[in-house]
Amino acid sequence: MDLRDRFLLRKLATVLVIKLVFLTGLWWGFVREQRVAVDTDAAVSQMLGSRPVPHVSTQE
Repeated sequence: MDLRDRFLLRKLATVLVIKLVFLTGLWWGFVREQRVAVDTDAAVSQMLGSRPVPHVSTQE
C-alpha cells in the first residue's frame, strides 16, 4: 500500500467517524425519547397481509 492509498483510507475513515458521530447526535437529540405503542393484532395482520378482525366486546 503506497502513501496515497493510506491517505485515502485515513480520509475515508475520518469521514465515516464524523458521520457516525453526527447521526448518533441527531438520534440522541430527537429520537431517543420517542416510543411507539405496538398493537399485536395489527402487527400480525400487517405481516400476514390480512385485514384486522374487529374485536367484539362480550361485556355489557
